[in-house]
Amino acid sequence: LETLADLPENLPERARLLNNLGPRLSDLGRREEALEAAKEAVEIRQKLAKNRPEAFLANLVGSLNNLGNRLSDLGRREEALEVTKEAVETYRRLAADRPDAFLPNLAASLNNLGNRLSDLGRREKALDATREAVEIRRKLTKDHPGAFLPDLAMSLNNLGNSLSDLGRREGALEAAKEAMKIYSGLAADRPDAFLPDVAMSLNNLGNRLSDLGRREEALEAAKDAVEIRRKLANDRPDVFLPDLAASLDTLGAILSDRGQHEEAVGAAKEAVEIYATLAERWPAAFAGRLGVAARSLERALDGVEGHGEARQVLARAQKLLEHAGEQ
Repeated sequence: LETLADLPENLPERARLLNNLGPRLSDLGRREEALEAAKEAVEIRQKLAKNRPEAFLANLVGSLNNLGNRLSDLGRREEALEVTKEAVETYRRLAADRPDAFLPNLAASLNNLGNRLSDLGRREKALDATREAVEIRRKLTKDHPGAFLPDLAMSLNNLGNSLSDLGRREGALEAAKEAMKIYSGLAADRPDAFLPDVAMSLNNLGNRLSDLGRREEALEAAKDAVEIRRKLANDRPDVFLPDLAASLDTLGAILSDRGQHEEAVGAAKEAVEIYATLAERWPAAFAGRLGVAARSLERALDGVEGHGEARQVLARAQKLLEHAGEQ
């Protein structure tokens, strides 16, 4: 893997390589380095676009999208939102003139904007952005299903989450089911490419079914998500451990709802252990998730006696959260 110092001095080429390097570093769990690469790509392309916007503006807005994602990875949510808003506004102008070229980019930026708004609890605006992304991607998929079907499924998953956040549970379930159907079909042909997406959809589907009291179905979906993500995390822990923790937390909550407190403690304890390790390294990014998982573990422990090890894990998490709150 190239370091920043190894990249060429030719500015357009350096920016291109930096733009590609950021996501690769992120995939390896090297979040701070990924952010530095994304920042430098934006800085270079801002200078280039100032002098030649017709040649470099589209490249700049692509780098702004990446920068928003890297800031979000590190829990810098307000900054991530501002960068993503700028990307959406610029892509909207570009797409007005050249829809065939830039509508896919606008949809991707709207999808990111929905996530950034959701992260900050701005639920109605998050829903508006995500709905627009779904509408654009549905139209694109109608004409070019092979190219845009995965993108549509991604936005449908986000739409389900946004609807759920607003208590619109039936609509949330329908969106989650449609996403699951699409990803299952894609994974049947290309499992290596789409199994992570299947696991994400299963996790979301488990939550949506649980919201509607369909606990048997929810439990099956959550178990399947954990099984897939455990395999993925065994092979690439830096990439997939956060996802495994999310699915374990979902599984623990569903087991608690079913009164299976012993099993719930096991799942919740493992989720807290993973999040605690991640929060020690990246408190801004993972303290919030650790807090949610710790509350789930506390709830599961209320239904049982003993479990000294799990109570120690909970105590460690609470100390980390207290420390994060002081910073």
